[in-house]
Amino acid sequence: MSSSSKKRKRSGRDEKIGPKEVAKKIKDVAKTIRETSSAARDTVKTIHASGAISELVEAVQEAAVATRDTAKEISDTTREIRDSNIAANTASAVEETVEAAGETVRTAEETARQVSKAAPKATKAVRKGDAKTSKAPKAASRKVKSKFKQGAAKPKILRRLEGKETKDKAE
Repeated sequence: MSSSSKKRKRSGRDEKIGPKEVAKKIKDVAKTIRETSSAARDTVKTIHASGAISELVEAVQEAAVATRDTAKEISDTTREIRDSNIAANTASAVEETVEAAGETVRTAEETARQVSKAAPKATKAVRKGDAKTSKAPKAASRKVKSKFKQGAAKPKILRRLEGKETKDKAE
């Protein structure tokens, strides 16, 4: 089977490619390679001439130095913390605080139990008083609001003034 009689499938069709077509396609590819290579060469020259590559290299170097210095500082600081026992002392203080808070809660609970056992009537009275105390202002507030909505409530000053006017008219 010669190269001229080979068949190539393209999108479902069978095509025969001749030697002239192959040669033309190779020339086209070579021309495209030359054009792309020339464009790439011109681009590299332009970038080099602009100094962009030098600036990029300097920026990367500065970033690398800054990263190295930061890592060294972090390492030194962690060594200092480890050597000074700050972390251990802090953890110990936190544990002591948690224990003290727990003891305080237990003491408060025990005190509440003792108070309710020692004075059950007083405890009930306090609870009832608390309930009444919270209900009374709400009820008074609702009454005042309803009177204002009805227009029946007037400030004391206006009632006094109206009372004086009616007395003046009567005289």
